[in-house]
Amino acid sequence: MYLFIANILLLFFGIGALVTLYLNKDSQADRAKARWLKLGVYFLVLSLVFSSIYFEQIKLLAICIGIVGIYEIFKAQSFSKRPVFFFYFILFIYLIILLAFVKFCYQIPTERICFVYFIVVTFDGFSQLSGQLLGKRKLIPKISPNKTFEGLIGGLILAVSASLFLFHYIPFSIGLTVWTAALICIFALIGDLLASWYKRRCQIKDYSRLIPGHGGILDRFDSFMFSGAMYWLVYL
Repeated sequence: MYLFIANILLLFFGIGALVTLYLNKDSQADRAKARWLKLGVYFLVLSLVFSSIYFEQIKLLAICIGIVGIYEIFKAQSFSKRPVFFFYFILFIYLIILLAFVKFCYQIPTERICFVYFIVVTFDGFSQLSGQLLGKRKLIPKISPNKTFEGLIGGLILAVSASLFLFHYIPFSIGLTVWTAALICIFALIGDLLASWYKRRCQIKDYSRLIPGHGGILDRFDSFMFSGAMYWLVYL
């Protein structure tokens, strides 16, 4: 299963590189460099997560992500003019999601963890590519100005289609595999929007600069955390 997923993701990253090359042909050098940096770092992050799943170290990685996420929430609050009870409410919600995510990493079989992350990565990647190529209508511009309806539909179609390659490796029928993949995509979108919403409320662009080209640990793992937490609640 893991080798099969690795080959699919290499194919997807090849597609991503071709799209990036196309988008950069008329872009300024700084913008083109930023796109390549983001793609390259994303590949390294993805490799780290899949390696941790394969070597059964995802539990440790989940705890590390959670701790750094708490730091980033505290840091975001330092720029916020919101009342302190708002911060404690957000922290409470985050800790609930984090607890469910850690439970997901401890109690769900590694094959299904790998499946969830694969769907999240595919949905996230192709949503961005579809949005950059075809996006015209903004999804929720006040929360996430770069997301479009076209990107959402493109990511959803590709992620659900890709899930059909994996139903042999998980104890689901084809119908349940498709339904689960669609739910994971919805959860991934909600997690992403929640993280973006909190950033807007704190009036910051990035949670941190810990990941070059990305908006921090929370910005990179918000979709996976929320999807994993919801998967644990629904499918345990």
